[in-house]
Amino acid sequence: MNFHYPIYTEPTECQDCYKCIRCCPVKSIRVENGHAKIISEMCISCGACVINCPSHAKRVREDYGRISQLMQIKTKVYVSLAPSFVSEFPEYTPGQITQAISKLGFAGVSETALGADLISAQLANEITEAGKQPDGQKLFISSACPAVVEYIKLYMPEYTEYITDIASPLLAHARYLRKLYGDDIGIVFVGPCIAKKRESDLWNEIDVAITFKEFRKLLKESGIELNRFSRNVPASFVPRRAAKGALFPIDGGMIATMKKYNRMPDVRTMSVSGIPEIYDALNGLDVQNMTSPLFMELLACPGGCVNGPGSAGTAAGAIRRIELLAYAESADNCLDEQSRSAAPDLAGTLPIQPVRCAEHSEEEIKAALRSVGKYMAADELNCASCGYDTCRAFAEAMLDNRAEKTMCVSYMRKLAQKKANGLIQAIPSGVVIVDKNLNLVECNLNFARLMGKDVVEMFEAKPGLEGADLTKITTASRFFADVLAMNGPDVIEREIREGKKIFHITVFEIEKEEIAAGVVEDITAPQIQRRRTVSQARKVIDKNLAVVQKIAFLLGENAAETESMLNSIIDSYSDDEDEDQ
Repeated sequence: MNFHYPIYTEPTECQDCYKCIRCCPVKSIRVENGHAKIISEMCISCGACVINCPSHAKRVREDYGRISQLMQIKTKVYVSLAPSFVSEFPEYTPGQITQAISKLGFAGVSETALGADLISAQLANEITEAGKQPDGQKLFISSACPAVVEYIKLYMPEYTEYITDIASPLLAHARYLRKLYGDDIGIVFVGPCIAKKRESDLWNEIDVAITFKEFRKLLKESGIELNRFSRNVPASFVPRRAAKGALFPIDGGMIATMKKYNRMPDVRTMSVSGIPEIYDALNGLDVQNMTSPLFMELLACPGGCVNGPGSAGTAAGAIRRIELLAYAESADNCLDEQSRSAAPDLAGTLPIQPVRCAEHSEEEIKAALRSVGKYMAADELNCASCGYDTCRAFAEAMLDNRAEKTMCVSYMRKLAQKKANGLIQAIPSGVVIVDKNLNLVECNLNFARLMGKDVVEMFEAKPGLEGADLTKITTASRFFADVLAMNGPDVIEREIREGKKIFHITVFEIEKEEIAAGVVEDITAPQIQRRRTVSQARKVIDKNLAVVQKIAFLLGENAAETESMLNSIIDSYSDDEDEDQ
């Protein structure tokens, strides 16, 4: 099958926050021109980016539109309903859910948990037998969660051989239904999992996989309201209701189900949920020195499938777990012998090949770090604002063309500061920036020169004069205080005398009540005098011409003579400026 990858980015909604990278356990995201894109060959479809994207730019491929086409092609189409439906729709009865699905035109509704029961029965027996062998296999990793299977095969391949070669509950259920009702039927999965879409893409036995969110949309577009169906009608599942396989959506549920079929007395069991927690549990595990068999039930979603990214319900996590436990309590402990004898071939896990990551030399990594202003270990802040846990990981991502330099906040801040400092120093006027306490944040050399020899010496000792008290440098500090005051003016423009000099000063706010800046000019300087005279002359011309347009018939030739006279003043000063240059 050839479909777009289940998770994608809507670039117009991507806001340069890099939160998806921070949340992605495998960093399968490439940033291009500020937009974060999914690297499909590295993604495990866990949905962490979808859940955590603040602008909802990470989207899930919608497949519910394909169902009507499937119904036209197939004579009968069955729904494989994930057991977490009871936690997704706690306000409705199972009977209302199955009635609504039948109303959509499906031939029948069957619980995916039937597949969970089938693989639990077989796996419990296989592990128990292996545990009896002194030199038998010691580690067994569950294959129930497709996101976990893909994660291990891609990122911890040394543990791939310990993944049990048994189908996921969905694949086992799909094969079971086809064995019962014929291979020409259609099968649609409905559940909370995005990774099931990957299974649908890779296994021919599963035609379409949709999330609970898509199921809600399907009901809405079909005009079907769940509350219109009778609450007293019991659920109608084919060929029967599942047993304790209904526990699979919560952590520890698979182990509990397996023990209903075989107590596995000589096998230790362990349940871990969440990709980071799975990494911590497996990393460094010395399998060769294990003395007793260990079965590890691993789930990608923290707390289990009831918290899957395809869920749309708003119930608290505790409530979702309670709802599922209550539903499973009323189920049989085990499937009957007749149902178990009809089990299909249950072998097979996701056919995923490991991704070979490029290896970078220490010099390449150091060069990448230098490109973002990190020349020594102390420069590596490891602030994770770029989305990567360490600066070195970020450097490797840059070398892999998965990250851009602009993602580094400290680098961009230093770059902006350098540009601002360069601009301040290049301005011919005096520039000073102060905080709310009237202490200097920054100033240029021209400001120090205007303030006198003592201030210049201070500037030479400490460029920028950071922390200096403005009130001890100039009496103009009162204007800064006025601008920084609560409800103070945005801009103050004044002329003040300091000694034999007259300064023209413009003070304006940068950050309300926090930071203000001032631009100072010595208007007694010859060049400043010329510029100010020229500027004032131009203002007079503009004003005079405006008046001329209104009362030209009264002024006559007098206006033209005035303009000529003022232009001659401008030309005279302009000639003087050219001679000085």
